[in-house]
Amino acid sequence: MLKPISSLFGLLAGSLLAVSAFGQSQMSQAQLAAAIDKARQEQVDALAPGNFADAAEALATATRDAEKGRNPDKVRAQLSAGAAALQRANTAAAAARETLQSLVATRTDALSANAPKFAPEPWQKAEQRFREATSALERNDTNGAQKRSAEANVLLREAEMTAIRNGVLNEARAVIAQADAAKVEKFAPRTLAAAKRNLSQAEQEINRNRYEPAAAAKLAAQAGYEARHSIHLAQLIQATLDKKGDEAGLEELLLSWESSIGEIAHAAEIESRFDKGIQPVTQQLLKQTQDQRQEAQRLARELEDRNEQITALNAEMTKLEARLGGVSQERIALQRRVDAQERVRANVAAIEGSFGSTEARVVRQGDDIVISLLGIRFPSGRSTIDGSNTALMNKVRDALKLFPDSSIAVEGHTDSNGSDSANLILSQDRADAVRQYLVTNFGTNPEKISSIGYGEARPVATNETADGRTRNRRIDLVIHGQ
Repeated sequence: MLKPISSLFGLLAGSLLAVSAFGQSQMSQAQLAAAIDKARQEQVDALAPGNFADAAEALATATRDAEKGRNPDKVRAQLSAGAAALQRANTAAAAARETLQSLVATRTDALSANAPKFAPEPWQKAEQRFREATSALERNDTNGAQKRSAEANVLLREAEMTAIRNGVLNEARAVIAQADAAKVEKFAPRTLAAAKRNLSQAEQEINRNRYEPAAAAKLAAQAGYEARHSIHLAQLIQATLDKKGDEAGLEELLLSWESSIGEIAHAAEIESRFDKGIQPVTQQLLKQTQDQRQEAQRLARELEDRNEQITALNAEMTKLEARLGGVSQERIALQRRVDAQERVRANVAAIEGSFGSTEARVVRQGDDIVISLLGIRFPSGRSTIDGSNTALMNKVRDALKLFPDSSIAVEGHTDSNGSDSANLILSQDRADAVRQYLVTNFGTNPEKISSIGYGEARPVATNETADGRTRNRRIDLVIHGQ
């Protein structure tokens, strides 16, 4: 929106005084050049194009005259004219910033999106209309400025949108175009299709939310990766097929893959034998990685627990020393609590060490210990505990022996397959079966063990993947009051 010209009288009056004072002091050629450069950095060339062009032309004429050795008075006159024009440009630019606030802000947004680089044609059209609006304002043509301002605003928004889209997507588009030109689809169609699918999703995302392009940028980066991957695969496959004797080329390719995996296995101190394929070695690598991550998490939790307890112990000891001095019943009781906590930590560590990563996960939840039996197996849709679970249940027995005075809650959980009611019933039946197994086979006190089924209500992983559903199908043993 244009502001009334009358609101600018004070600004213009002050600027006229500045022009008079400016003209009283002569600027050198270098000073005028520096002042014009500064004005250009402040976008005065766009906000007051007419007066700015006059200042630049006066400087150019003065420079040419000085180089040709013409009358110094003429050069000084040109410099004075340039300085006066620049002052008028600065005044008009200040008025434009005030009068065309919304339009100037829109142009700033387009520049922030790097529209001159990523949307050159829309930017040129928008910039031309913007300069027509500011030129009209320079001439006090309010109606013309109003009309051109509205048109420029629309064009600048379009340029900004195009720039955001191109800035995020152009690299991925270029790599996909490269893949298409190389006829990659013949050799790596699935990977190239994944690249194009990610690019399409990125375009949709940026159209939905142009001012937060992070999600679109992530999709575009994935599209670029998949496109580059497809080119690599296509080159590899084509090179293999082009070699004399396809079988020999394929063998060489497979051996190179085995060699790479073998190097990783060697670094992990795992024997790499590929007579049964690469899967056994990769499974060992995966298991080792998971075990190391679990061990790191356990150590971090243990360290955090220990630090918290030491801090609390020191605080309480300090209070007791100050209040009582020396050994007291409270201090003895406190030491007993600390010793009990240490025993619990040691027991939890022992339990964690007894289960494999696919058998159970042990965590502390406040004062409770939860053993999630990820490895317990039931026949589909049933609650029978067969002999395949014997080794796991024996480990459960040994774990529970460490907490003879504790009460135990057996919680059943399922994935989201099937109806809610069926899952709830199945989870209760399985929890009951585990409770009965512990009572019957291990002599667990029935008064200290309960069972409850939660169905699919408490997932610990996504139900969208097979691995996530496997983790959700579990029995949790919650040990209270250690």
